[in-house]
Amino acid sequence: MRLLTGILMIMVFSLNLWGQSPDHKVNWDFSYESVLNQNQIKWDHSQGTLYTWLKHRKEEHQFVVDFVKAQLQTEPEQIFLIDHPTFPSAGRTTIMGVKYQGKCFYYWRSTDEKMRNFQRSEIDVVKFDQIFSRLHTLKQRGFDSMGGPEKAYAGFLSTFNHGQSRQVLLHIHDFLEFDAENHQILRVGRIGEIENSLQVNNNISFN
Repeated sequence: MRLLTGILMIMVFSLNLWGQSPDHKVNWDFSYESVLNQNQIKWDHSQGTLYTWLKHRKEEHQFVVDFVKAQLQTEPEQIFLIDHPTFPSAGRTTIMGVKYQGKCFYYWRSTDEKMRNFQRSEIDVVKFDQIFSRLHTLKQRGFDSMGGPEKAYAGFLSTFNHGQSRQVLLHIHDFLEFDAENHQILRVGRIGEIENSLQVNNNISFN
């Protein structure tokens, strides 16, 4: 009986250690293949799709993936990841916010500014919560008025909230809304607002 009790205690202890393993998994498709397929994005390299952008920057993409995975090993409470070509050069901009043990940070990199490595800045918890709430509930825009998904979508948004993850495609109007016929910029899009607020600390209301 004592032997059985001892074995059970060892098993429970081992399971607890396994549950706290830094190798815990998050159900994110870092290749973005699943979200592209769900939205019927053509995997035709001649079309200039988002997949082409990823495919032609395989080494750079792996660098981003490895960095995100390293952050996930801390088992954070919440993460947001905004990943898109830099306009108009088609470089790469990646912004990630992380909430871990009551502290919040955001990481930013831009190949256009020759910033391959992520730069880290601390962010106020209240502001992080406002931004995360907006991103985690953000609804993906449709593409009907843009002539197809390949022309409409210009990036990826991923969020992770206490074990649950989601991914959506970012519309070109999420960065900048414009009147194509009159060649007029109407306003900064909802993702553009968030990126500006993080990088230049301007006072944008998220209410």
